[in-house]
Parts: sequence; C-alpha cells; structure tokens
Amino acid sequence: MNAELSVRSIVEKAFADAGVKPLSVSVRSFPGEVIAVVEVDRDYQLALSIASQTKIENGFVTIRQVESKKSSGGSVKNVADGRVTDLLELLNARSRASESQPSLRFIGNVDERLNLAVSPRHQLIFGRRGVGKTSLLLEAKRVLEQRGAFVLWVNMHPLRTLTATRAFLTIMLRVCDLSHGTSRTGIPSQQGAQLLRQARDSIEQALFATDGSDVAAFVPLLQQAIARFCIEGHQKIFIFLDDIHYLKPSEVPILLDLLHGITRDNPVWLKVAGIQHQTRWFVPSPPTGLQTGHDAVILNLDVTLEHPERAKNFLQEVLKGYLEESGALPISAVISREAIDRLVLASGGVPRDFLTLCASSIQTARLRAKASAVGVQDVNNAAGIIGQTKLQELEDDAAATSGRSAILVEALTRIRHFLLDEQRITFFRVDFRDKEVRQDEYRQLQALADMRMLHLINASLSDPQHAGQRSEVYLLDLSQYSGSRLKQRIKVLDFERGHMVLKHTRSSEPSKAGDTPLRLVALLRQGPAFPLAALTADASGHTLL
Repeated sequence: MNAELSVRSIVEKAFADAGVKPLSVSVRSFPGEVIAVVEVDRDYQLALSIASQTKIENGFVTIRQVESKKSSGGSVKNVADGRVTDLLELLNARSRASESQPSLRFIGNVDERLNLAVSPRHQLIFGRRGVGKTSLLLEAKRVLEQRGAFVLWVNMHPLRTLTATRAFLTIMLRVCDLSHGTSRTGIPSQQGAQLLRQARDSIEQALFATDGSDVAAFVPLLQQAIARFCIEGHQKIFIFLDDIHYLKPSEVPILLDLLHGITRDNPVWLKVAGIQHQTRWFVPSPPTGLQTGHDAVILNLDVTLEHPERAKNFLQEVLKGYLEESGALPISAVISREAIDRLVLASGGVPRDFLTLCASSIQTARLRAKASAVGVQDVNNAAGIIGQTKLQELEDDAAATSGRSAILVEALTRIRHFLLDEQRITFFRVDFRDKEVRQDEYRQLQALADMRMLHLINASLSDPQHAGQRSEVYLLDLSQYSGSRLKQRIKVLDFERGHMVLKHTRSSEPSKAGDTPLRLVALLRQGPAFPLAALTADASGHTLL
C-alpha cells in the first residue's frame, strides 16, 4: 500500500471514530518525514486533541481551521453583496492549480479524460496555458494514490535551467526515495528497495560531479532496480512531469528518452504535460524521446470555440463550484446571461482565463454607481486590461527559446494590423495548402493559439468556389480589440444564445446569426484569407530570409 494512502487512512479513521468530519485530509511526504494536514471548519479544539493522539511513524498531524463560506442568508442581490467579495477572493486564490493547492472542484467530462489519464500508458497531455492540464494530472494523482500506486510529481519549472541529463538525475533521486516509504507501508526491506538506495548514492555523486559523468550508464542500473522493487512490492509507479515546455526544446527529447529507458519492461508510466507547439518530444534521427503512436499517446485537453455551446456548459460548471462555495447565488444576480456569453468568447474556452476574467469583470462592475450584475461592457473592459497580462505571459513562455519572444510578438502585431486596420474584421482563414508550404510561419500561428492570442473556431472550412480546397478559421482574442484597444466600425464575431453572430459595430447593418450549420459556414467564409508569407515579409512586402 502506498505510504501516503496508509497515513490518510489512519487519520481519516481517527477522526471518524471521534465523530469529526474534516473538510479535507492531505498528506505530504518528504525524505524521512510525512505530514498529514487536516482542514476543519468546526470543532477546532477537538480536532487538535485528535491530532495529538494520532500517531504516525516518522510524522505528525497538523490542523488548519478554515472558514466555511456556504451561505444561509438568502440570495445575492447584486455585485455589492459581501458574498461576492468572498467569491472574488476565491477566484483570485484558486484559479491556478498546483500540487499544494488542487482545483476547488474537478469537473468531469464526456471525453473520459480522467480514465485515460490514470491508464497504464505513457501519455503526452497537451493544451493551451490554463486549460486544466495540472488540474487533470492532480486528480489522476489522487485517484492513483487511492489505488495504492506510487506517484511522483515533478514540476519542471524549477528544473528549467538544467540540461536533460541533470534533470534526469534530479528526477531519479526522487524515484529512488520511493524506497524510503517501504518501511512505513509495512513492506519489508527487500532487495529492490536496497538496490534503489544504493543507486541513489551513486546518482547523488554524479549529480554534483564536474567531470561529465556517463549518465546513460545509470539507465540499465535503474531499470533493473525498479523492476525488482516493483515485482517484490507488487507496485506500479507513475511519474508526472508538469509543464515540460519550460525545459529547453532541444533537451526535452533527451530527458524523455532517458526516462523511457528506465520504464522498459517495467510497470512505470510517464504522464507528461505541456504546451504542444512549444514542446519537441521526439527526434527521428537518431530516434530519441517518446514517439507518438508507438511509445506514447497524445491527450488533448483544449475546449475550443469550435463548439461554443459545449465550451459554455463546461465553463459554467467550473464557475458553479466557486459560486456554491462562496454562497454567491444565483449566478444571474452576479453575472448577466449576456455577460456569460461574452466571457466564453473572451476566454476562448480556457477555464483559467474564464475565471480570471470573471473576477476582473466583477471588480470593474463594482466601480459603476449602483451596479447590479456584471454586464457585457464590464467584460470588454476587463478583457482589455487582462490583455496586457496575456502579452507578458506570451513573452515569458516564448522566452524559453532564444529570440522566439520577439518573433511571436511581431507575428501578433502583423495579424492585428491585417485584421483591424486593413480588413476591419476580427477573424480570418488560413488555407490548408498555405500552411503545408509555410510550416515555420504556421508554427508561429499555432504558438499564438497556444498562448490564447488566437482561437480556433473551425478546423476545416470548405471553399464554395474551389472543390476540395479547405481552410482553418481563427478568431483574434477579444483583448486585442476591446478596452483601451477599442476599435469601431469593424465586423466582429460574437457569441449569443448558443451560437455565433456576425455584427458590424457602430452600424445600422443588422447582425447575422449562425444558428444553423449552413448559416454558420456562410458567416465564417466572410473571413479574409491571411497569407502566412505576411509573417516573414519586410515593410516593402519582400519575404525576409
């Protein structure tokens, strides 16, 4: 049985026997020590007494008192209600998941992604920043620990400056530390655990050596030690690598190749999360890394605006957890139906952006005299403000590759100029043939989509004039033409009452609803074709080399 699972069971039983129901029980393991953290919203003194009497080998129980914010004071009237203040605090504190602070509530989905994430298979979990990669992995980690598996969580951000070999050794130190948990789980000290402890000493020496130790030599040693450890303990090991894109792209295939080597013929599985178009996970010559379709499968988490109503339902379900926790119900008293639609559009279907925009929109609405619920203009203003933050994130994410930040910022500037100044519209098409010919420029486009500056709204739009010719359709992020960047007299694609609508701002021209598949296709075909060559052309129109 997993050490953390055993400790959690001991703690939960102690509290159950005393008639106290904790809000949560979490267990943190460190080399030589384990800490159980119990959160309660009542019976604090009794919980302290239970904690002092609950004995954990090489550890202790600590109590954290939290305030229950579930409301019993009736419905919220407007955004000035005190419970909306609680909602704001919750949105600002919990919109980003981490190992120490998982999602407020994990939302299930029809794609059964959680079942896939806990399956015994190497996986590459991809999605835009903020779509819920970490949340999914943390829920998978919790489920696997409950099943008794050993789970190692690695946040790649602290390792981002290391080479692949040094990152590998660092991760392997923690894998070897799994052997320390055998004494706490009742498993006798067997040969596999001893081999891991011996390997740890050698790895630690190599990690701090300056003579360029042969790291590859550790792979067969560790593969054999882990095999013995898993067989003797009847164990599975899952290694979670979160935000792999922070490592230099050239180093990622090398790291994954080394890790893949220790999993060969072992019940050890890699779960690797990152931003797809900033990650290189396999090099064909010589074959290095994880090859999709052979070594690993891709799990894509993006909920795009291709299916806006589906995205809306999912995002509202996420928000519902925050509203219920803070007691800020009903939702209509806080955010209007029209504002919810605009939030879906402004976020591009990305949960973290949706929650961040919710918080910012509420704060904006509160600045209005006698404000009731959040309105569409509040969302527009909030999107414009947050656009600066997203631009900074773009620069930070792209900085992993030398010179890439400037290239992507310039690409965004050229797309904005093409759409807002030349075409006066907010969406565009990219021809399939163009993206095949200009793959480098297309990768820039994909990187901007990964960073939520562009949103895919149709992956395969037919051309009525040319049989067999198709294109992708992208929407410019709302932050690029709202708030301080507000543009007038342009054609905008909006989202209302479950479908896309084409409007001409500051014009008497009636809006056109894409409320049937044929009408939606007709609207999207109005998007101008954007030539990818424009991303590498100088001011005179000549292509830059």
